[in-house]
Amino acid sequence: MKQLIILADMEGASGIFDSNQEAFLHEEMYPKQTLWRSYGRSCITSDVLAVCNAANDMGIDDILLYDMHFAGCRETNVELDKLPSNVRVFDLPDRSILWSRIRGQAAVEPYGIVTVGQHARNGEKDAYFPHTIHTPPLQSFFINGIHVAEIGEGVMCFCDVPYIANIGCAASHREARELSPDVTCITVKDKRTKWEPSPAETYPIIYEGVKEALKDYQNKTAYPYQQHCVCELNLTENYCFEAPESFPWKGEFRGRTAVWEAHDLETALSLFWRVHDHIKKRP
Repeated sequence: MKQLIILADMEGASGIFDSNQEAFLHEEMYPKQTLWRSYGRSCITSDVLAVCNAANDMGIDDILLYDMHFAGCRETNVELDKLPSNVRVFDLPDRSILWSRIRGQAAVEPYGIVTVGQHARNGEKDAYFPHTIHTPPLQSFFINGIHVAEIGEGVMCFCDVPYIANIGCAASHREARELSPDVTCITVKDKRTKWEPSPAETYPIIYEGVKEALKDYQNKTAYPYQQHCVCELNLTENYCFEAPESFPWKGEFRGRTAVWEAHDLETALSLFWRVHDHIKKRP
């Protein structure tokens, strides 16, 4: 069975730009904003649907989708009833980011992974809504020297799984290529060139791009399994870490920086939220 993993975000979706950025503000968090429901959901749904249809036309049997935008909100951003019948979602409480649980629900050897609706990391030039997981308070997050944002979290969690394609803002491709130089990068908007097409315009671009990426499957590579991980989380100004009296991993807190080590990527990603609990705003 060929199982494809799709990790979806929303800031990098087609049709969402600086001029209408309210479209990615989830209604549960921003109940006075209506553009998410009336417009934004259709944008990311179009992008994900293009991936799914291309994958199915190329012989994929099973699709597992993690809709990670505004994790913690109950309602999905993607309109699931508009997707093919072989698309399933990960069983997570309110779509929470629980990487070990996510990896454990997938096949031992998935066929590949696709990231869609992706934005660039904090600090990237010419990017729509660049941030690292959530900035502030996070300035940067490194695992073994790679600046990891949402793309990196997911691809590293599925290490050793061929990285097929990244779909999103042009600036997001820099992170994707650091994880796997052979990944197919499909751009749906480009701030540098001021290219801002509609979802209807990008649907065929995504569909054909994913098909071509899957045709080139033999040349796709994965982010490799790591037997030892060194992680570094840095905070923006006005935030710091309040170091606990003790912590059950090898590492340390130094003002706006926390460093820890882990024996594999799943553990490293899971410890991220343990470290995150110690962030405090400066008085």
